[in-house]
Amino acid sequence: MAQTGPGGVGSTTNNKLWLDANRGVTVSSGSVTAWADQSGNAFSAVPSAVIARPNFSANQVNGYPSIDFDGTNDELWINDNAAFDLTQWHIFLVPRVAVQKDYNAWLVKGNDGAENYELLSFSTGNIHTPTFYTDATRTSPSAPAGQVTTTGFNIIEYSYVNTVGRDVYTNFGNVYTDNENKTPATNNFSVYIGNEKNIAGRFINGDLAEVIVYNAVLNPAQRIIVNNYLAAKYNLTLTASDIYDEDNAGNGNFDHEVAGIGQSAAGSNQLDSKGSGIVRVLNPVGLGDGEYYIFGHNGGAAGTYSTADIPAGVQGRMVRTWRGSETGAITSFDIRFDLTGLGAVTTTDLRLLIDTNNDGAFADETVGGGGILSGATSLGGNVYAFTGVTGLNDNIRFTIATTNVTQTPLPIELTAFNAIAKDKRVEISWSTASEKNNDYFTIERSKDAVSFETVSLVKSAGNNGSMNEYYEVDYSPSAGISYYRLKQTDKDGKVSYSQVIPVNYYFKEEGGISVFPNPTDGPININFDINSNEETLVVIRDIRGREFYSKVFLKVENNQIVAIDPDHKLDPGVYIVVASSENRIYSQKLIIK
Repeated sequence: MAQTGPGGVGSTTNNKLWLDANRGVTVSSGSVTAWADQSGNAFSAVPSAVIARPNFSANQVNGYPSIDFDGTNDELWINDNAAFDLTQWHIFLVPRVAVQKDYNAWLVKGNDGAENYELLSFSTGNIHTPTFYTDATRTSPSAPAGQVTTTGFNIIEYSYVNTVGRDVYTNFGNVYTDNENKTPATNNFSVYIGNEKNIAGRFINGDLAEVIVYNAVLNPAQRIIVNNYLAAKYNLTLTASDIYDEDNAGNGNFDHEVAGIGQSAAGSNQLDSKGSGIVRVLNPVGLGDGEYYIFGHNGGAAGTYSTADIPAGVQGRMVRTWRGSETGAITSFDIRFDLTGLGAVTTTDLRLLIDTNNDGAFADETVGGGGILSGATSLGGNVYAFTGVTGLNDNIRFTIATTNVTQTPLPIELTAFNAIAKDKRVEISWSTASEKNNDYFTIERSKDAVSFETVSLVKSAGNNGSMNEYYEVDYSPSAGISYYRLKQTDKDGKVSYSQVIPVNYYFKEEGGISVFPNPTDGPININFDINSNEETLVVIRDIRGREFYSKVFLKVENNQIVAIDPDHKLDPGVYIVVASSENRIYSQKLIIK
């Protein structure tokens, strides 16, 4: 299995949580209703109440978004799970503070005075890391001032293991260390993001771009790779080991989905990395101490292919281009492409293009010159491998191409696929950049990630030359962890599949709402099967999330019927009616004839 954690470091076994503001965020009227875990463990963070929803802030740091907490009542919770009861850990945060105040609680597992682990900042911007131990003692050290700032985002890194002690870093530089040798005490509390349990005044006033939690301390090589991934993504400079320089404007800003392999001077290594992208690098030959290969792409469209800048014998190439930074002289490694969503692929059509002379062009490459590599092998699951690749040295660009754009149409057409558990349903959304020859989509669900059943069919919007977005709902999800995938069926019957996404569905509330008449072409009524003295917000949205009605009711009671009158007549189609109070969310599908 490739390591698919941040920077290509870690899998579901040790990367227990990965929240990335650029992926898996569900938003309602600008407010965050869920922040989906990207680790594969399905530990999504949700607001504790409607009033607690932070805001989604686009384009906050190097073109990437962040989650904005208001310092008053915004917080996210992750339900307690044994996976978060840690006696050792390695945590990364990418925060920016809006108001420097005492007790900005960024990430906390436990009560004040009984913390399993905690990252908190004070008015001077110092990082506070208290821990309660199994011997009933507690330490609460603080790093020096200025680790969290109002002027920009920083990488905050915190590791602990009882045989070594505690280390805190900012942008790779060590700002605190000790040799604590006690075992942290675990607890059965939720993980809090943006606040601390049962204590006032600790809501953070600031932004989070990324939250990463490992259940063990990373080795030195892995630390370097994860820090380079974060530094490239958020345009930050590391105090040391800033190896990846393809993110610089002069090198083309290859900032995206950075991952890498390497070996530290101490002999620790990372030999197989994929990260969140479609490229996997593994099996290095000749990798020595202090040698790394870290790569990323330029953000070029993954939904179109180019017939420009291609060498003789090639008909098209992916617009997205990768570039790597190499230290040392690695002899060779394997490179694999996950072409899920591509459609039909004839393996012999594939070519690996390498800009061997580093002139920024592929058109001048030749087979004999090493810039056009054939010999791809299919490994199944839409994965194609080139083995023993040489020539991908420092600063060299590469991409994948086809010699036949009719039977092997590059590149990937599916640009996003998400599945989020919410209330009594699972919301599924996806987008495509192009849909050449695509007929329809099938949403599939599985309990074991092996045998899948059909949830629904969705007709393709067609290849209209623009981004297509889709939204569907599974109203009968299975309890526990289920696995969702999207199947694309072409007009000639050929099929391809998206990545598989795990969803942890759990619901225990009774009651709810009913909408009638349904279907309707006239008035709409809601019957509340709940008692609530709290404000209840009723919203009507279409299946793409666009809001058509919103009103707050001060109090609702069992069997209370409320007439809904949207400002404008709703067009025929499918809508979702959502009623949410501080502690509950209910929804029903509404069909307008």
